[in-house]
Amino acid sequence: MRPKENLISWKVFLKTARTLNVSRTAIELDMDLKTVSRMVKELETDLGVLLFDRTVRPFKLTEVAIRLLPEAENLIQCSEKLNKTAESISNRPQSLSLSLPVNMTRGDLFPLLSSYTDKHPNLQIHLINDCDHRHILDGETDIAMLPYLPDNNDDSLLVFDAGFSYNMLLATPSYLKQHGVPYSTNDLKSHNLILRYSRIYPTTTFIEHGQNRVFLNEEFKLLYLGDAFSCREAALSGQGIAIDLSVAFCKEDISSGRLIPVLPGFHRPVWNMTVAMRKSDEHKKYLIDFASWFAKKQKQAYPQRWKPIYEKYGVQP
Repeated sequence: MRPKENLISWKVFLKTARTLNVSRTAIELDMDLKTVSRMVKELETDLGVLLFDRTVRPFKLTEVAIRLLPEAENLIQCSEKLNKTAESISNRPQSLSLSLPVNMTRGDLFPLLSSYTDKHPNLQIHLINDCDHRHILDGETDIAMLPYLPDNNDDSLLVFDAGFSYNMLLATPSYLKQHGVPYSTNDLKSHNLILRYSRIYPTTTFIEHGQNRVFLNEEFKLLYLGDAFSCREAALSGQGIAIDLSVAFCKEDISSGRLIPVLPGFHRPVWNMTVAMRKSDEHKKYLIDFASWFAKKQKQAYPQRWKPIYEKYGVQP
């Protein structure tokens, strides 16, 4: 679909015309900054005109943009009216499949989803686990929460910012008693480090604490496993120190003392959480509405949800 035929492009244009700042537009529309910048430039290219004077701060609308503004507003208003009318006369049930990381907390998930479906009674949400962005493109799920920003060179996905999350280094007390407690990152070289590896998820290559970054090179003994369940079981059975286990997945293990933090303050790189869907489905308003809503709710929850644990062990999100 050409940019000038894309309603989202015009929504981005309208919002930027009001904010005169693409960063502010990205925040208010809850979109990725690169996506907003790209959509504005693509719309300008498709129209063959400049919409914003970028030589000044804040941006200024060009004469062409000023002339287009009321028509763009009418377009969006008509689209919203059309969607509301279509929704009001249709009782056809709608469904979507939502994939979540297997190690994501489920504590507040079902009340959260119920609050949405209560307002959208014709919508059914089917949950599945651990799809990546290729699964989305292959049609295995409609929407997925991902712990990374997809490398989407073919522009086939719509991606919403969903906040971020941290991990800590974790091991069992019995493992540390047998193998020794590491008091420095150099001490980690005598331990097995349990990491997660998959076809898409970003593989951990370093740990950090503030400005201190330590790369996990050939001097370290790295044990790669394919899923969060295996990493957790390996840690609980005393196979080494887990690097990639999320606080959500191990909250009870940490609270009970089955797993305890190692080198408090150090953590793997930040998980950049996103919610993604196929761009070819952007005409399905109920998908876009849910994806943007769900991403916004998760962004509000991260990292506030785990702030007490982060603070207790010196991790600074």
